[in-house]
Amino acid sequence: METKLMGVGMKRILAVLFAAAMSWCVTSAAIAETDVQAVKEKTLAKQVKKRSSSEKMLPAPEVQLKRLTKGLQLTVEQQKQIRPMLKDEYAQLMEIRKDDNLSPKQIQAKVEALRTETIAKMQAVMTPEQIEKHNLVSKEIKANKQKRIQENRKARLGTNANPPAQPPK
Repeated sequence: METKLMGVGMKRILAVLFAAAMSWCVTSAAIAETDVQAVKEKTLAKQVKKRSSSEKMLPAPEVQLKRLTKGLQLTVEQQKQIRPMLKDEYAQLMEIRKDDNLSPKQIQAKVEALRTETIAKMQAVMTPEQIEKHNLVSKEIKANKQKRIQENRKARLGTNANPPAQPPK
């Protein structure tokens, strides 16, 4: 009878140990999955920053000013006023790029807010005709960007990879 009781007691101990081991395995797997996700996010952030370092993605202030001057026929006085705005924006963009703690979505939000602020400042020194032309070109650029994003998504995920409809801003 004693051996029977010891057998039942051993079974209970083994059951408890087994349950503890299983919960430890599940917890370890969850932690490992979280670590993998964090590594993926950091890798993606580094890729975004690497791609944005090209001249096309982040043109120098003088290159931007040259494009604006040509496209909007900016006067010399307007160029003098806009140049510091572009230099300040460029410096802030470089700081955003250096911050390794930002996710791609955080980077995008900060860049968009900075661009919006800079555009508002620049348009304060533009004529109504220049503002209208600038807005028209900006809309065209955004439309082309959306088209490229959609094409890239389809190339990566297949033909049924249309993004969800975005509400108009």
